[in-house]
Amino acid sequence: MKIVYHFGNQIGFDTIVKKGTITDAESQISIIGSDKSEYKLNNIKEVKFVKINALGTMIRLTNGNDVIYLTVPRIFIDKGTGFIIVNYFATKKLGKLLMEQM
Repeated sequence: MKIVYHFGNQIGFDTIVKKGTITDAESQISIIGSDKSEYKLNNIKEVKFVKINALGTMIRLTNGNDVIYLTVPRIFIDKGTGFIIVNYFATKKLGKLLMEQM
């Protein structure tokens, strides 16, 4: 599943997100970045849906000491800081999958 994500404690209009995919191979969920880097979600402590005004619904995920904001895009235009239209239902589905892994 394609996602956009950001590692950090806050996210806003000026935040530059990264594109990637999320995989569920052998019940081990991983984020694979566009540069082929892999980040394993093996210590999920919190999964929370947050609605950020004018940005849409995102998942705020705490994995170990890292805070990750992620969402499933319907449309993502990668110009400047980017433009995204969030796929709300796919984001909710991904959040439920992450909650099950917690």
